[in-house]
Amino acid sequence: MGAGASFPLYSSSFNYDMAPLQQHHNFSYFWKALRRLTNINRTMKQPLLLLGFLLGWCLPQACGQHSLAKNGIALRYTASNHLFPVTENWDFDQLGSGMEIEYIRHLAPALSLGVPFKLYSAELPTDEMGGSRQEGVMSLDLLLQLKYCKASSLFYPYLFAGFGGNLEGLETANFSVPLGVGLNFRIYRQTYLSLKGEYRVGLESLRDNLQVGAGLLFLIGGQAEEPSENDADKDGIPDENDLCPQMAGPAELNGCPDTDKDGVPDGEDACPDKAGPAALQGCPDRDGDGIADREDDCPDEAGYPELNGCPVRDADGDGIEDEADACPDRPGPLALAGCPDRDGDGVTDDSDRCPDIAGELKLAGCPDRDADGLADPDDRCPNTAGPLSNRGCPVIRQEDREVLTFAMNNVQFETGRADLKSESLQILKQVADILKRYPDYKLRISGHTDSVGSAEFNQALSENRAKACYQYIITLGVAPARMSYVGYGETRPIANNKYQAGREKNRRVEFDIYLD
Repeated sequence: MGAGASFPLYSSSFNYDMAPLQQHHNFSYFWKALRRLTNINRTMKQPLLLLGFLLGWCLPQACGQHSLAKNGIALRYTASNHLFPVTENWDFDQLGSGMEIEYIRHLAPALSLGVPFKLYSAELPTDEMGGSRQEGVMSLDLLLQLKYCKASSLFYPYLFAGFGGNLEGLETANFSVPLGVGLNFRIYRQTYLSLKGEYRVGLESLRDNLQVGAGLLFLIGGQAEEPSENDADKDGIPDENDLCPQMAGPAELNGCPDTDKDGVPDGEDACPDKAGPAALQGCPDRDGDGIADREDDCPDEAGYPELNGCPVRDADGDGIEDEADACPDRPGPLALAGCPDRDGDGVTDDSDRCPDIAGELKLAGCPDRDADGLADPDDRCPNTAGPLSNRGCPVIRQEDREVLTFAMNNVQFETGRADLKSESLQILKQVADILKRYPDYKLRISGHTDSVGSAEFNQALSENRAKACYQYIITLGVAPARMSYVGYGETRPIANNKYQAGREKNRRVEFDIYLD
């Protein structure tokens, strides 16, 4: 506040410097009177007298009106909190209070214009640390109200937003954007209990604030509706809009009668003398099972549609009576006579060799991933098709076996060592290619020597030569888990070691491909 401002709003004594407004004596007097009159914090008598006077003047005007009113006046008591957005602590001692009068103009079925004027006291923040001063505030807003339903309804909520100007202590002006929600309840013809709450976004720092208000709304204006001369059943609905012009009925049913008062017109009600839900064409359902009593063989016991509304004696709760249930203690579908089928393949668990994996009926409920006609549990190669005679695995072709035989006789090493000769590498590559074509097979590599030298030396040499083949095939992309190696030394000759030709045959590496 400027110099000379040393009073809180609504104080019983104040010494505000009115020099800038000396030429406006009437306005100054009006301002002082309103400040004293709306001192809610100290006394409620004066505002209540003001509200009573305004109600006494407006209520007869409002009660004489009707639903065609286009204008409205709202009077509300307001409470505001300017410190909450700064301190983030709610304290009722921070609340300011005052009065609001709002003019409302109906623009469209869902839209109104509101012009509220407020006069209230407030604890205004002076810094970001929560400092404050009490000040008088006037505000004038221009709002658009988006209504959920028409104003002549029993109650109607609305959202509003707009732009407002604020005057603090007759010296400081600022602007804000009010955003809020309101709710009006009709209490007598065109008189409403009016509630509203808003958050005002200040366009200057430290001026955001919360405000709530409560009071009365009066709709004013309009012409009384004359009853239509063309209303044969005298229900207040013109015949041109009345679906049942010869029978009186409520407006919500387009003028058609509803004898049992269940909200279903008699013309659409299969049970016009007994109240019931619209979903059942207005017929009652005593047991609440969704089947109208007139179609329910057991109207006092909840049941199932397939049993005409009667309950089943069903221990496992699968909808199949125990007498017809092949598995009365375990729920299952009707198609399987009430027996369970966990994997949903159409084979009951009792008959399913693979009850947790969906399979084929012809394979006793087990899958056949490679589609070779052999169930996976019986298939040694479940991912690779093969004949039943080989237990579902592909048969090693004759030319591939010949390659393995050729490798046995032609993989060569340096004399007395386990170093592969270069011409042996291409042969081992062919062995690796065979393993890649038959992914379900494994390879056993066996090293053998002749009888020249000590048995200990020959044993170690045979193992190292088998290992050298094993390691080289790994470098060609074959998984180590698919292979093994062993050395037999001179213990398994295939020819006579007394002769050179026999010793050459005994120096060999065998490649045995097999299935687990």
